[in-house]
Amino acid sequence: MSQIRPTTYDLTSSSPDSRTDPELQRLLESTWSERHDAGVGFRYRLHIERERIAEGKFNFLILLNRKRLTERRQPQAFQLDAPFDPSRFNFTRVDPAEVQLELVAPPPTTILINNSPVTVYHSLVVPDRAGQHSQLLTPGGVRVAFELLLRLPDRRYRIGYNSPGAQASVNHLHLHLLRIDTELYVQRAELLPVRGTPLLHRLADHLPAQGYCFVLRDPTTELEHVCTGLMKLIQALAERQMAHNLFWSWTDLHRGGELRALVFPRVTQCVNKAACSFNAAFLELCGFVSVGEGYDYDRLTEDAIVQALREAQGDVYGTLDGMFPVASAD
Repeated sequence: MSQIRPTTYDLTSSSPDSRTDPELQRLLESTWSERHDAGVGFRYRLHIERERIAEGKFNFLILLNRKRLTERRQPQAFQLDAPFDPSRFNFTRVDPAEVQLELVAPPPTTILINNSPVTVYHSLVVPDRAGQHSQLLTPGGVRVAFELLLRLPDRRYRIGYNSPGAQASVNHLHLHLLRIDTELYVQRAELLPVRGTPLLHRLADHLPAQGYCFVLRDPTTELEHVCTGLMKLIQALAERQMAHNLFWSWTDLHRGGELRALVFPRVTQCVNKAACSFNAAFLELCGFVSVGEGYDYDRLTEDAIVQALREAQGDVYGTLDGMFPVASAD
């Protein structure tokens, strides 16, 4: 494996509000493909056997990927306040060939292949890998998610995050970078402004998941405010021992439009992500459902998915009543 070397990219070479950089995208895709095609580091070759759109209002995308269920690394069991444990698997232990890019940025950030991919170019973003942080988001982790999506020309790229107690499988800070070619309901979901916080919104009540959303329209003037506000929200949830999932996505897959950062709190933590066919993590909450068994692929309906998501989250709005009040229509 050691014959394939990582590449260095300077993420500080231009401001996040400047033009996108095709070179960053070329490096991400070429380093991923080089390893995937050579069978280096991956537990399996990505193969989506079947995919369909579930009937209904929200157009859930359902894919069948059996190997992710049978071949992936066994998830760890840990909760929100679990400290980093160097004796367990973490991303300092990966084979060097799994490292795609080393980003020069505050903090220095490593891009690894996800060796059990869900989509093409599915990678892991590990801020300050040597610092050995537990799987709780840091300000640097929040910032690098925005900067990566702002610089990648292809607006189909998304970033996701599962906190401890919300389907995270490794207790070492990491986010998921992946390309999703299909529009998801969260890109067009109705948002209700939260009173007193101009850039924060709440998802409308009729949607499949309960959550909050920061909307970034002008990186030049809003990026710092959005990063600060998002971090405060995450910290408030952690103080209440509420696990959470995050998802960053452009509203328009062709032109970009607005950049949404969605936060899905959970009333009750789940101890770990069981190695089963369907889990309610950041992808599922946003409308992308990858299953590992043909039976689940055939039988899943929109109603069944929505019920599973609501059971996983609990009554978020009732629990946080008064903390993020929706602005009145008048």
